[in-house]
Amino acid sequence: MHIAQLMRLDENGNKKKLSKRDMGANLDDYRRMGYPVPSVSEYVMTLLNSNYEEWHMQNPDKSWRDFPFSIKKMSASGCLFDTEKLNDVSKNVISRMNAEQVFDGVCGYAKTEDPEFYETLTGDPEYAKRILSIGRGGAKPRKDFAVWADVRPYMAFFYDKYFTRDDEMPADKDKADIKTALESFVSTYDENDDQSAWFEKCKDIAESIGYARETKLYRKEPDKYKGHVGDVASFVRLAVTGRQNSPDLYEVKHPAAQPFLLVIAVHGSLT
Repeated sequence: MHIAQLMRLDENGNKKKLSKRDMGANLDDYRRMGYPVPSVSEYVMTLLNSNYEEWHMQNPDKSWRDFPFSIKKMSASGCLFDTEKLNDVSKNVISRMNAEQVFDGVCGYAKTEDPEFYETLTGDPEYAKRILSIGRGGAKPRKDFAVWADVRPYMAFFYDKYFTRDDEMPADKDKADIKTALESFVSTYDENDDQSAWFEKCKDIAESIGYARETKLYRKEPDKYKGHVGDVASFVRLAVTGRQNSPDLYEVKHPAAQPFLLVIAVHGSLT
């Protein structure tokens, strides 16, 4: 049978036939960038049948192979290849994988595309899997990766040789308060605390430097406080991970308590 051509948008926003030189036409492109095979397969299904996404929402645990494909529901005008949509689909696919599957996927990619990272991961597989297990499972799993190439920067702060500081401490907060908060965090930190006790200590630290124990208190009377407990948590997050966005800090300590020692190293830059 004859099917409609896949289309892409050119620099002027006009639809143009996808050629073999465009990203997405060559299967090696997907392999080189680290797209999992199931991600590409699932994305292609959204192009082939317009009702695939609705079916998948109703059957989230089923494989795309179970979808009742219909030639009659294929587009006659040509589907638009959308890289952003492909990335969204891939994030969802990877978020449904367990740590073992993610580990196998990223190792398969890194073995040829990033040998140094491959050696790091396979040097201590269990450590890597504990990191990759953070935020997996549950009703709202994290969606940090679109491609396997995203995994190395995501895991960077767990390894000394990869650690970089991507974000700085907020300029609108007093450095003395930040330093005091971090010193208090280090002196009260206990890896045996459960999440409730851990966060309660953060609240105590916030209160000790004139910050609100709870965000809602700050929102109610912003002029009464210098900030709130969320700011204190962000100080710790930046000190430990070097970035504004990261996995849940409490969960981070389980696979690797060592990064919390980086807090101490930050003190010199705050004085």
